[in-house]
Amino acid sequence: IAAGEGIRIRSKGRIKPLVPVLGVPLIERVIHSAMEGGADEFYVITGYEGEQVSYFLRQLAKRLKVSITPIQNEDWQEENGVSVLKARGIIEESFLLLMADHIYDPAIIRALQEQPLKEDEILLAVDTDMNNPMVDIEDVTKVHMKDGHILNIGKTIDDCNGFDIGILRCTPTIFEALERAREIHNDTTLSAAIAILAENKHVKFMQTRGLWIDVDDENGFKKAEKALLDLLRGKSNDGPVSHWLNRPISARISKSLVNFNIAPTQISFSSFALSVIAAGLFALGTYWFLALAGIIAQFASIVDGSDGEVARLKYLSSDYGRWVDSVLDRYADAFLLFGLTWYVYRQYLSFWALAIGFSAIIGTFMLSYTADKYDKLMKNRIQKGIRMGRDVRVFLIFLGAIFNQAYLILIVIAVLMNLETMRRIVICQNDK
Repeated sequence: IAAGEGIRIRSKGRIKPLVPVLGVPLIERVIHSAMEGGADEFYVITGYEGEQVSYFLRQLAKRLKVSITPIQNEDWQEENGVSVLKARGIIEESFLLLMADHIYDPAIIRALQEQPLKEDEILLAVDTDMNNPMVDIEDVTKVHMKDGHILNIGKTIDDCNGFDIGILRCTPTIFEALERAREIHNDTTLSAAIAILAENKHVKFMQTRGLWIDVDDENGFKKAEKALLDLLRGKSNDGPVSHWLNRPISARISKSLVNFNIAPTQISFSSFALSVIAAGLFALGTYWFLALAGIIAQFASIVDGSDGEVARLKYLSSDYGRWVDSVLDRYADAFLLFGLTWYVYRQYLSFWALAIGFSAIIGTFMLSYTADKYDKLMKNRIQKGIRMGRDVRVFLIFLGAIFNQAYLILIVIAVLMNLETMRRIVICQNDK
């Protein structure tokens, strides 16, 4: 359903379904999430500024290579059940009923489709977290559930024990219920139709605590942005520096970058370029250049997180993009460690400086080489401990540069990277 005008969110955009949340229009986020959940064909009920919404949907269908059919509701100012009725005669099998202004976890869609459903039933996804901070308690549709069925639904019911999250799996019986609600109660809201079906226990529910947000006003918009950015911090293979330092900063950078036409690979190359600049400054051989290089290297590490964040926020993730980012990271590591080695060598003119630098570079490459196999085998253990990765390595370079301890840090990196590689080899052998 994408027919409403959206007056309460007008400050963010004139046409509600096209209001961008972190660079992606609401209706596009809904369709992406549904596709991730298993949906492969869409009918979108348009209304206010229907021509512009339909044009966007046609372009989106080409881009995503999926069937999207706009259906104009000329009576879009009426209640939401009128929009649903526009699909009567077009959809004759079970279908998902979604709201264009709700952001949600695709896992909810997958779970909903796995539930059994009879021809005269509908299934409602319900949030049972009565303290969910994302819920506007004054505006949310409430439900009363018991023994697997919805018994009552509405915005003002007193005995509620869950919230309607606006995701339903329906059969064509919903159309008949809407017609009955109009004839009996002169009410064409979706809630009225659900209430009629609930009288005969034809409305089942599925409990969910997954992410969902009704982006109906400015407050909901802010909550949606925050929730999506918070999800970026949940990346399971983040190291401690990335989780506690880099990710909070890179998320703020990404929040701005999503509003521009910048590809994730462009961000990857920018991060790599900063690392090359830092390596060049290391080679100049004075403390102030050393310190500046350390700051730039750490900033490059932070920016390196933004390419993946922008890709995930704008649905631009690809295996190729991840591979290119990984290749550039290896080049950046080599430049940074070679630059630091050259700085140490110029200070001490020692063969050992070159040997330790070479050991640090080799250990770093071997650590990166073993990461994929180790992560797959040791996923559960990694979640319980500290992950030694690129974020820690670059942060050590930053600390060594700031405190003018380049030689010491080079030794630490050489020792840590090689010891961690050996440790992984032993652990993976025990878990083969």
